[in-house]
Amino acid sequence: MDSVKKLYKIVARYWKLMLAGISTMMIFSVLSGLSVTMAVPLFDYVFGTKHIESKIVKFGQFLDLISESIGNFFSNSSLMTIFSSENGGKLLTDIKEILSLTDPVLLLYMIGFTMIFLIILKSLFYYLNVFIFTTLRGKVTLNLRNMIFNKAMHLNLSTIHKRTIGDLQVRMTSDINIVGELFIKSIFGSLRDITLVIGYVSVAFIINHKLLLYTMIIVPIFSMVISYIGKKIKKYSKRIQEANSLLYSKIEEVFNAIKVVKSFTKEDHEYGKYKIINLKFYKAWLRDRMYNALSVPLSELNGTIIGMIVLVIGGKMVLSNPEGFSFGSFTTFLFAIFSTLHPIKNITNAYSLIKKAKVSLDRVFLIVDMDPEVKDHERSISKSEFNSSIKFENIGFSYNVDKKVLDDVSFELPKGKTFALVGSSGSGKTTLINLIERFYDPTEGSILIDGVNIKDIKIKELHSLFGTVTQESVLFYDTIANNIRYGTNKEISDDDIKNAAEISYAYEFIKDMPQEFNTMLDPKGSNLSGGQKQRLCIARAIVGDPPILVFDEATSALDSESEQKVQKAIEMATKDRTVIIIAHRLSTILNADKIIVMEEGKIIGTGTHDELITSNKKYKLLYDIQFAQ
Repeated sequence: MDSVKKLYKIVARYWKLMLAGISTMMIFSVLSGLSVTMAVPLFDYVFGTKHIESKIVKFGQFLDLISESIGNFFSNSSLMTIFSSENGGKLLTDIKEILSLTDPVLLLYMIGFTMIFLIILKSLFYYLNVFIFTTLRGKVTLNLRNMIFNKAMHLNLSTIHKRTIGDLQVRMTSDINIVGELFIKSIFGSLRDITLVIGYVSVAFIINHKLLLYTMIIVPIFSMVISYIGKKIKKYSKRIQEANSLLYSKIEEVFNAIKVVKSFTKEDHEYGKYKIINLKFYKAWLRDRMYNALSVPLSELNGTIIGMIVLVIGGKMVLSNPEGFSFGSFTTFLFAIFSTLHPIKNITNAYSLIKKAKVSLDRVFLIVDMDPEVKDHERSISKSEFNSSIKFENIGFSYNVDKKVLDDVSFELPKGKTFALVGSSGSGKTTLINLIERFYDPTEGSILIDGVNIKDIKIKELHSLFGTVTQESVLFYDTIANNIRYGTNKEISDDDIKNAAEISYAYEFIKDMPQEFNTMLDPKGSNLSGGQKQRLCIARAIVGDPPILVFDEATSALDSESEQKVQKAIEMATKDRTVIIIAHRLSTILNADKIIVMEEGKIIGTGTHDELITSNKKYKLLYDIQFAQ
């Protein structure tokens, strides 16, 4: 489905606001049309030649006669004839006769007060219309932000890793803002302007339809030029957003690695790369601005040409037949036509903005419409316990078709035991962990928990079986307590949080913090040491009491002293649990119940430390390298 249709479906959810907005918009349009018709009595019956005699000198008299004429009109009309030209013509003739007999000074006062009243009403309904459509626009963009963020959160790791974080940021912020400010605002604003144009054109048509047709000659030519400019604006808007994504990504990449940049004195190198991306953005932006700028002079030219056509042709009609086309009618026609110029200009500008914003709308729905590769199916079952074993059966996996990361991997992990995966970088250890937690699905084979294929288990419940600690200590800008609580969706008490902190040996430094568990962490936990952050991550992993713990090289980035403390925390946390450890340092897994040695995606050895040290050359080599004196 086209992205615009999808946006309209979201707008349709707020149909009550839409209906209220359209209603206020139409009332505003009618009031605007009525306000310009005040020129007819002003120039024909106050200052013009159509005043016959001042028989009506009091407002009460005037009001009674007008009410009587309108009453007669409705009483003599049926539902079928109420809008007929004959009935309408009779009513108009009666009103003209009353105006011709009304005292000009009285009529001048009445026109003045009527204009004030109409303007106040117009302003009120304009404000209501803006308020309603602004609220509607805000709700739609709020909905879009929630949709794209929620979808991004549920995309598979493989999908997320194919895109830069900067690109996702641009889509979630800049593109959504453009959709809200340019697309939705322009559409609603255009609707209001279109109703205004219809209102003013209706007045002009009633006054002199022939003259109106002459003024419309220029419109088709103008429309074709605007359409061409719109296509150019859309083209360069797409380039702008692509360049903007590159800018975001480059900024994020450089400042996340600023220590590395400075360490190797690559500031000038990175600046040079940034300048190239920035120049690309500038060129697309400049061309977009130039095409946007054309819409204003073209609008002015269109307005001027229409104005000249009206003045020349309409002026000749008034001079040649003042009775058939009076000065007051001509003035009202002029007001009506010139009143359309500003809304037409707005519509022209809106067309350009909508073309530009359509690019951002497409980019937003590209993410919203993505279907996760890994997801629950209709027959997915609940599973909240781990009872017997985890079994890998002939597992094969590839990130791309060119190279297998895992090839025919089979083994079984009984409950309550500690297992270690060792091997060189790139041997497939972390991939196995990603598969068991179903961040990816294997391309071959199956993984069973208690005899149930993990593809048949609800993903949220599958994840609740695991507590994971990664090599990178990821913490959030929040309190220590909330960072620990993040590890489970269960309702947990403060005592549960403290207990997890004590088991992970995190409480020994938490108790010295200014507000203990209520202490706010700096972004990325930068006010803690590496070992402290990792112990908090262990507390987070165990707070929900998961039956299976996974440690993905949890100590490889720590110094020796921190490693000892974290290792002590791991030993406490893993009591009476099933544990899977990916180990870079063999010192952390010497007492594991089973060690699995991997090489190039295959298992080349299994056993205890004592068994492997004598039977497996790869394991012996890794051991000798790390423990060589």
